Amino acid sequence: MRQPSVREPALPTVVVNAHGRARVVSGHPWVFRQDVLSGPATDARQGGPALVAVLDERRRTLASATWATLSPVALRVFERRSESAPLPELMALVTERLQAALAWRQRLALDRDALRLVHGEADGLPGLFVDRYADAAVMQTTSVAMDAARPALAALLRQLLDVRLVVVRDDGSARDFEGLPRVREIAAGQGATEVVYRLGENRLQADLLTDSKTGGFLDQADNHAAVAALAPAGARCLDAFTYHGGFALALARRQGPVLASDEDAQAVARAQANAARNHLPNLEVRQANAFELLRTLEADKQRFDVVVLDPPALAKRQAGDHAALRAYQELILRGLRLTKPGGLTVTCSCSGRVSRAQFDELVSAAAAQSGRSIQILERRGAGRDHPELAGVPETGHLKCWILRVL
Repeated sequence: MRQPSVREPALPTVVVNAHGRARVVSGHPWVFRQDVLSGPATDARQGGPALVAVLDERRRTLASATWATLSPVALRVFERRSESAPLPELMALVTERLQAALAWRQRLALDRDALRLVHGEADGLPGLFVDRYADAAVMQTTSVAMDAARPALAALLRQLLDVRLVVVRDDGSARDFEGLPRVREIAAGQGATEVVYRLGENRLQADLLTDSKTGGFLDQADNHAAVAALAPAGARCLDAFTYHGGFALALARRQGPVLASDEDAQAVARAQANAARNHLPNLEVRQANAFELLRTLEADKQRFDVVVLDPPALAKRQAGDHAALRAYQELILRGLRLTKPGGLTVTCSCSGRVSRAQFDELVSAAAAQSGRSIQILERRGAGRDHPELAGVPETGHLKCWILRVL
């Protein structure tokens, strides 16, 4: 007697339109809500699928991706595929790619014990970011699927990294975009959330639970060293947005006087403590509004060998934010005016809303307005532990231009 056939359970699938298909085929990991024709009624937030098969309108398999029912970014592609096959378990896939990301960071042999270990889409782990600070790790999730897997992710990180503590800093604006609540907590381990970590010769302290970002701005760490290497011995330096003193501490190693400022009193206190910790009495940290400080220093005819301008993101809402672009140009203009002939102006933007081309235009306009000629020595971005995925500018927001002022 013929046995009835056993049907395989249907794969959770999402069908996308021609524009969504083009994005997947081009290698961009995001597909937006308006390009989805159909998909599951629930996602991992409600106990639905974390991973789905992505099909085009002709039912051809394009990729596997995480799925979100409400987010403007409906799909985050994990891998492009052309054949229908069982979907892997999310955590099995995450474990494999996390191990690959860690192996790459080990090969970098960076002169520091604080670095980014997972850079989201650029490491094939969309929606997941992990930073290490000495014996602790900080995790951020920006997708529904990764958010739902947070306890398992924290346990996995503690095991693979052998850290005493895993902190969750899911308190950024990206969570609002995804419709996820803002969360800040210890996810695994125990002990103080304050850590002392090393960047080159300097040691810095941060509270991973309360300080900005994940505790520090690790994307600038390689730029701290690069700028200090170009500064002459004994250079007089200005770091106008110092936060915890990253650029200022590196420049103070050149043995010249360094003035650093920040508007936030807590950041100033932290930078002052870091200067003392590293025995750098030549580093002065003031609480001041950077725009006002630059105007005052210019009026007093002060001049510096190195001027560093690394403001928080001024353009946050949309591309073409004219007020923000004017603010960037004013900063660059005043930095150039404060720089001695032959000195360096280092100007940065961490806003993804300002493109590299726009930043070049701002630099050129400020130079023309200042009446100074400049050489662009380097157009730098984030360090090698923050790789940028080709064709996905969202993974490479930082711009750090090193200018020589003639």
